[in-house]
Order: sequence, then C-alpha cells, then structure tokens
Amino acid sequence: MNVDLSNPIVLIVGGALLIMVLYFWNKTNTSRASARRRRSFRTGYYERKEERNKEDNSGRDTTQ
Repeated sequence: MNVDLSNPIVLIVGGALLIMVLYFWNKTNTSRASARRRRSFRTGYYERKEERNKEDNSGRDTTQ
C-alpha cells in the first residue's frame, strides 16, 4: 500500500489527528499544573501532621 504524503486527504486526517493529540495532552498538563497551584505548603503540612498523629495513636492502647 503506497500512500502519498502530499495527498490532501492524508494531510487533513494527519492534521486533525495531531490537533486532537495536542488538545488532550494540553488538557492533562493544564489540570496537573492547576492542581500544583492549588496546593500550599501550610495545608499539606497540617494534613501530613494529622495523618502522622493518627498512625502514632492507632498503635497505642489508650484505655487506662
């Protein structure tokens, strides 16, 4: 099967495919970047601190 790359149909289909790939790739990168921007050190610190305290307290028997 011999495909001529200068064929207008091949160019249109290839261009549309390239645009679709770039659109979805940009969409995922944009969502990841916005998730990084929403994250702050302070909230992450307190979330990790709470998780650490839960893990520390889960192994202890607090009944007296």
